[in-house]
Amino acid sequence: ESQRIPSPFDYESQAMLYLPAGMPEPTAPGYVEAVIETCLPLLDAAEGGAFLLFTSHRALAQGAAALRARWDGAAESPILVQGEGPREKLLRDFREHGSAVLLGTESFWEGVDVKGDALRLVVIEKLPFASPDDPLTKARIAFLPRKGENAFRDYQLPEAVLALKQGVGRLIRSETDRGMIVIADPRLLTKGYGRTFRASLPPMPVTQDRDEALRFLRKLR
Repeated sequence: ESQRIPSPFDYESQAMLYLPAGMPEPTAPGYVEAVIETCLPLLDAAEGGAFLLFTSHRALAQGAAALRARWDGAAESPILVQGEGPREKLLRDFREHGSAVLLGTESFWEGVDVKGDALRLVVIEKLPFASPDDPLTKARIAFLPRKGENAFRDYQLPEAVLALKQGVGRLIRSETDRGMIVIADPRLLTKGYGRTFRASLPPMPVTQDRDEALRFLRKLR
């Protein structure tokens, strides 16, 4: 039995969830580049102040390369990438600059607190299912059916839902924080299990309209 613990913050008035329309499937070649393309106008509208959260080191490297190649805003908004400096220094630089863009993977999805205006946009590359190649995950997936359990429903899905909630939870860390969550993964709307993910998130306005998303971000500045 999972229980919903309501957020202490008022996401209804403090946040918006943007689910970009027309995204390719996450398995498609060029998916990470498509995520970055979707981010470019959002980063411009927000003038930085963003976390881009990736589900693997490979996607993080692709995302960092694509952003550096395509984003003109980097002159005013430094691009900070996990692995290019100590975690605490990256976070300190992010907080102090106020308009930086930080790209990270697992360790930035949870336990990272940035209160205030420095963080106004959190982009989640895709639903954080554990890699089936991970030895621990592989062993769990093999073992559960022997106990009569469904590996996807009883293990992979709940773990990913929890990870997504933690990633989304980076955005609003105080009563005065405001910002936007972007989940680029189209499976949130196209797959039956997408409902389970959506139901786990704090209630907040949702849009698929890019112009509405851009208007919301411009108002935050």
